[in-house]
Amino acid sequence: MNTGLIIRLVTMALVFLAWAGLMFRTLFLFREREVERSGAGIPSTGGFIRQLGFWLKNPADRKDRQTLFFLTAVLIAMAAIQAMVAGNEAAGGID
Repeated sequence: MNTGLIIRLVTMALVFLAWAGLMFRTLFLFREREVERSGAGIPSTGGFIRQLGFWLKNPADRKDRQTLFFLTAVLIAMAAIQAMVAGNEAAGGID
């Protein structure tokens, strides 16, 4: 394993950890808001969708929404780059 691969994988792992942490925080926020709204201990699927719509429109959630979308795009780009590099290596190209 070369240094470039290690750096790419570590960076991707760190971005993924940040993305997962923000995603879980967002899901728990959805649950908390729906429990407050409905009073039910376990929110329904419809409640989740309602909270998703609210979150997508709510100006107070804008920073978290932009950060989550940015991290998602970065993860997709990093995965695509890793796939291209791996394909290039498998074809006998340079790293």
